[in-house]
Amino acid sequence: MSKKNDVPMTDENLVEMHRKAKKRKKNKLILTIVIVVVIILVVGSAAIVMLRNRVSESVSSSDSEVLSAEVTTGSISTTVSGSGTLANEEEESIDVPSSLEIVEYYVEEGDTVSEGDLIATVTNASLLTALSDAQDALDELDEELEDAAGDEVSSTITSSVSGRVKYIAVSAGDDVATAMYDSGALMLLSLDGYMAVDVSTDSLTANDSVTVTASDGTSYSGTVESVSDGTATVLITDNGTTYGDTVTVSTSSGTEVGTGELYIHSQMAITGYAGTVYSVSVSENTSVSSGTTLLTLTDTETSANYDAILKEREETEEELETLIRIYKEGGICATASGTISALNSASSGSSSDASAVGTSTTSSGSATAAATSSSSSDSAAATTTSSSSGSSSSGTTTVATISLDENMVISISVDESDILSLSEGQEAAVTIDSIGEDSYTGTVTSISTSATSSSGVTSYSAEVTIPKTEDMLSGMSASVVITIEGVDDALLIPVDALHQTSSTAYVYTEYDESSGEYSGMVEVTTGLSNSSYVEITDGLSEGDTVYYTESSDDSSDFSMDFSDMGGGDMDFGNMGDSDSGSMGGGGGGMPGGN
Repeated sequence: MSKKNDVPMTDENLVEMHRKAKKRKKNKLILTIVIVVVIILVVGSAAIVMLRNRVSESVSSSDSEVLSAEVTTGSISTTVSGSGTLANEEEESIDVPSSLEIVEYYVEEGDTVSEGDLIATVTNASLLTALSDAQDALDELDEELEDAAGDEVSSTITSSVSGRVKYIAVSAGDDVATAMYDSGALMLLSLDGYMAVDVSTDSLTANDSVTVTASDGTSYSGTVESVSDGTATVLITDNGTTYGDTVTVSTSSGTEVGTGELYIHSQMAITGYAGTVYSVSVSENTSVSSGTTLLTLTDTETSANYDAILKEREETEEELETLIRIYKEGGICATASGTISALNSASSGSSSDASAVGTSTTSSGSATAAATSSSSSDSAAATTTSSSSGSSSSGTTTVATISLDENMVISISVDESDILSLSEGQEAAVTIDSIGEDSYTGTVTSISTSATSSSGVTSYSAEVTIPKTEDMLSGMSASVVITIEGVDDALLIPVDALHQTSSTAYVYTEYDESSGEYSGMVEVTTGLSNSSYVEITDGLSEGDTVYYTESSDDSSDFSMDFSDMGGGDMDFGNMGDSDSGSMGGGGGGMPGGN
């Protein structure tokens, strides 16, 4: 027998039970979602409170002294820093013929010299020999030049066609290449007997007869060659007319229709590329035929041998002048004022020649007497100008190098992120370790665009130039700070007073001494900053007070451990079921009925 409350399990009953089960699942899912959202909000609020508390505790619990500062107005700038060594900006070498034998040096590296001061003496024998050799070399070169002069060819420029000379751009003595650069041609010829002028008019047609009046009043008969787009081209004779003259065109009835500039109707340009104009054989308006000489040129074709001999003679002449100067001045003297930055002391040694050419100098640098010494069998070099390449058969040697004592340069390495912010002319502060803490004002004078890479880091170089002082020596270490950009009248606070997170920056404007807690947190917007100060562009006003400690770097770095709030690990498992989606690690089915 069935119980009294038993209900027959009909199809309708089964459907109703299934509907109620689905409803219970849906209600449980909604409840689960609500619980999760509430938990998230609670945890988030607690995290924010804990973060703020930890920031406050971190700042207030610091052992550093609590400082306060007023927001002030001042100037701030950003910089690029680097280091390098001092080098002389400009140097001049003293070179002498290697046939000379150095007797003795009268200077050392680092000595200051004036132009004309004695640098070294040479043996009398080597100097006289060098003088004789140089003069003999000049005599031989002069003979070679005379022989090579036959290679020089005088050229003529002739007309290859018949025509009339209408324009001459050169005269005797003119350089051909210069005339071509300035005028584009040496001469212009008219080939068909006509000059032309274009005038804007609608009253003329092709083949009309017109009158063309030159600027000097001379009238010429003309014919309209063509008319196109309201412009008529009129032809007149090239005989007697002037190239470039402004003329007036009138109809046969005398009505003026316009003005224009005469040009050559069919033109040939006479050109050239080298030489000097010796003579002009024709004049403007001269009629010429094929083969007529137009210009005679000189210096057009000189053999390579002649040029080489001429250059060698110039160098030998310069060497002779140097030797004569050494002979007259009593030794090798400074060619400029400055500091001896390098000395070829290896060229000084013992010599069997007891006589020497040289002078001793007083403190004022004046020559007083001949110096004698027994030294130097080694040869030195041969010309006393920094630009001389030397031309003696034995070559030249640098006896000494003089720094001109005007400026020094420091080459620094610049990171690729900073190089585009540099420009020539920017001011730089330079300190030199071995001299002291004084700062010298320099200028960026050179920026290299060639990069160097090392260990994946790309850098460029820049040069800073500073005026040289007597304490500065080549090779000294120097530190450079280049000012990139700056702001005047900026609101400034100490950089230690600023606290930053990944999304905001803020300061504390209040401090409770009794509790040791900071408050009055104000979010701010920052601008330029350096190692000491930061610019505030929004959030504070001049005169506001901020509180901070010197060690505030850790205030922006916190990690959250939710176990601190007593919750431990949060597990939302078993809050859903396998049919409606899992919110956690478990599930389980809803019961089928009561």
